[in-house]
Amino acid sequence: MTTTNFLLALAMGAAISIYLPMIAHTARIMGAPSMGNVPFFAVAFVVSVLIAGVNGDLGSGMAKIGDVPKWLFLAGVVSALMILISTYLIPQIGTGAFFVLLVAGQIIVGAIINQFGLLGVPAQPTSFIKLSGTIFVLGGAILVSFGDQLMGR
Repeated sequence: MTTTNFLLALAMGAAISIYLPMIAHTARIMGAPSMGNVPFFAVAFVVSVLIAGVNGDLGSGMAKIGDVPKWLFLAGVVSALMILISTYLIPQIGTGAFFVLLVAGQIIVGAIINQFGLLGVPAQPTSFIKLSGTIFVLGGAILVSFGDQLMGR
């Protein structure tokens, strides 16, 4: 992994830490959690089309949209549910616990995807070091989420 990719991925994590609470706040303002993500998906669609147009990918990309296996469109359902559940959880458990659990879930599932080469990702067997790191992340998520209760506070 290059330093640039490391920093870019870290920046994406920071962006998500701002993005999801913004959506949760919008849902509270709108008084409808199920509507909190609607304005953002509309903006994301327009921006995505504009970026594809600027890159010269719009025509060729739209022509191939029918080639995408239908089951892959479930990613849109997952995205909508993730944001909807985020609008519920962030005010309930706070951003610290929410994000450490979000990251722990990503690391655990990412390790499974890599291990078996699922979803078109090249198989990358899990080493003892990577498995140890995953266990430490899960342990950290438990401590962040339940640490005060475990210490009797």
